[in-house]
Amino acid sequence: MSDESRAGGAGLPGQKGEPRPRQKAAPEKEIVRRIKEDGPITFAEFMGLALYWHEGGYYTSCPERWGKGGDYITSIDVSPAFARLLGRQTIEMWDALGRSPAFELIEAGAGRGWLSKGILEYLKEACPELGNSIKIRLIEKNPLLRKTPKGQVTWHEDLKELKGPIKGVVVSNELVDSLPVHIVEQRGGLKEVFVSFDNDDGSFVEVLKPPSTPAIEDYFKELDITLIEGQRAEVNLVAKEWIKEAGVLLSSGFVITIDYGLPAKELYSPERKGSLLCHFRHTLNDNPFVNVGLQDITAHVDFTALVSSGKEAGLELTGFTTQKNFLLGLGIEEDLHEIESVSLESLEKINENRALGRLVAPGGMGDTFKVLIQHKGIKKPELKGLSFKDMSRYL
Repeated sequence: MSDESRAGGAGLPGQKGEPRPRQKAAPEKEIVRRIKEDGPITFAEFMGLALYWHEGGYYTSCPERWGKGGDYITSIDVSPAFARLLGRQTIEMWDALGRSPAFELIEAGAGRGWLSKGILEYLKEACPELGNSIKIRLIEKNPLLRKTPKGQVTWHEDLKELKGPIKGVVVSNELVDSLPVHIVEQRGGLKEVFVSFDNDDGSFVEVLKPPSTPAIEDYFKELDITLIEGQRAEVNLVAKEWIKEAGVLLSSGFVITIDYGLPAKELYSPERKGSLLCHFRHTLNDNPFVNVGLQDITAHVDFTALVSSGKEAGLELTGFTTQKNFLLGLGIEEDLHEIESVSLESLEKINENRALGRLVAPGGMGDTFKVLIQHKGIKKPELKGLSFKDMSRYL
């Protein structure tokens, strides 16, 4: 992996686990206060406060978390073609839903809104009928990023603010990996990692206790998975609820989840010892207890759990594949420029071609990022994004 994505931990020698400069942000004080008042808290609560606390959380206090000036780069930073290709898939989904004039695109975890902006620009050019009628709903918790409604675009803090049922597409790009997770370890039975605070040296420490909720043990029972002794793993209960909310919102339509993660059998295989990673100024480390509120904390997505939980809200599995296969199925090669001569214009085209290559790079973004598509209210459609190689059998 290069520094253009948050995916995985390979390819950054000397970075993973490297101690980070000690800094303090508002969430740390709130976490310490809660621990002193009520005792150790779950890691899920710790992560939720570090990332989303309304006073200084990582995702609620700064408008520049992405790009070269932030902590990591996403696919839309790499190339605007990413949005155009999702626009192509959106048109096909609109067709599958009967070309409804009341069609909405909801982007959850919209950030700067670049992805939806690019999709809308593509639709207006490639399919004016849809481009001029579609409504764009952007879900973003950071008040510094939410903007006033403009034309077809409105901003919202949460999915719950939207009134359903609607017909359309719910898309997220690198959202689910940053939802708070519980951490567990198999130590003579399943234990959960709680976070305490050592007053003597002023640092956070881990404490193993019985699971905070029966839902954690139920999670593994539903997947028919047992961790081996000493194995550590993450459990994302929030993701299960989020996919259900997205499903309930739709009367008919699709949910597209783009993120890094794995099917459950692979994610919780015995050789894995957890996937938690932190992103700070384009470096990776595995210590969530430093730079609290100033660094991103992520964990791999369990796509199998998203499929099973989605069914509770009427979502059926359309397909599952890698970002590489998804973009190839949508014809990313059509965006490549033909280079005929050496010139400044040719250099720009070469750079654009290289960016396209990074989106589908084997062993990099192309393989690490996965695309899960679920549908509701229609028969299972054949989608170009899943035509190159559908990997649903692994879920």
